[in-house]
Amino acid sequence: MLAPGSHHITLYLPLLTSPQIAVRRQACALLLGSYGEHGLTMLRRCLGSDDGRLRQQARLALEQIADLTDLPVQAHAFVGVYVECLGHVRLYVDSQEIRLDEWVRSEQGQVGWQKLQGVLAYLLHCGRRGSTRAAIEGAVWGSGRAPTLGRTLQALRDLLVALRGAAFAESALTIADNHCLLRPEAFQTDVMAFEQAFALAQHTNGAVGLDAAAPHYAQALRLYGGPYMIDMPHGAPWAQGRRDHLRGSFLIAADCLAEHAFAQRRYDECINLCSQIFDGDETADEVVVWLLRAYRQVGQQGLLEYTYRRYLRANGLDARAADARQDAVVGVYEELQELQVG
Repeated sequence: MLAPGSHHITLYLPLLTSPQIAVRRQACALLLGSYGEHGLTMLRRCLGSDDGRLRQQARLALEQIADLTDLPVQAHAFVGVYVECLGHVRLYVDSQEIRLDEWVRSEQGQVGWQKLQGVLAYLLHCGRRGSTRAAIEGAVWGSGRAPTLGRTLQALRDLLVALRGAAFAESALTIADNHCLLRPEAFQTDVMAFEQAFALAQHTNGAVGLDAAAPHYAQALRLYGGPYMIDMPHGAPWAQGRRDHLRGSFLIAADCLAEHAFAQRRYDECINLCSQIFDGDETADEVVVWLLRAYRQVGQQGLLEYTYRRYLRANGLDARAADARQDAVVGVYEELQELQVG
């Protein structure tokens, strides 16, 4: 059974497995342009389908992408319980997405699926330290006592049983008198994959240099699916510190990769990378700095001016203020203007 939305990926399969290499290349470019590395994830989820022909097509498609790109392609099905936490929180078992709203309607009519998702997400966030019942109530229900907390915790246990059986549920979830623990080792997450890739990039950069680290920074960028647990109710203030830390790591990776592309005189690549990030985060000053520099190198003064004015508006900055030059973007813009005059 495919996860909801996975049927879109099947439209690419005949093209990715076409006998004509030009068609395969174009399909690969369209897939990665539309979905990024998540397109590979969607293809891998097809490997868990009950349809043997679909499994074979997906495997061939992944093999073709491996031949056409330098991406780290894995042509085997997912195994285990996996939670996406970067962007929207989504739960998978093996290659199948478990929609909590559908599962609750069919199995747990008296429990709200958003509360179940919130408890799952919060306990994953707490990691090995776990949480008290009062802290769970405050994080998920907002304030005061939550009379349905007991039922929601029981629903979480039932969900884990449904995913992997009673032994898995017993090992993964501990509910004591006033403390709950969801064992992180029982789950795979995209946060873990992102942090591992970023740590490897940082270590390689420090030990060997940016040339060697650039592919690892690129991998980290591909693994970053968006702000941490962004769809939790009320903005999940308990997640903000973690969200900011992961965003900071993402921007460091982007800054390093932009610096590398610029140093290699791959200005169009630098512009493409920085433009995508700036479109999603207009406060990303270090990325905007590289974008302005790259625009100057390719003679795009109009786009340089537009980007600079957009950055000022988005961040409420007045370039004429006495302390404006303390902003990295304002400082670099003025340096570039002086070079142009000179």
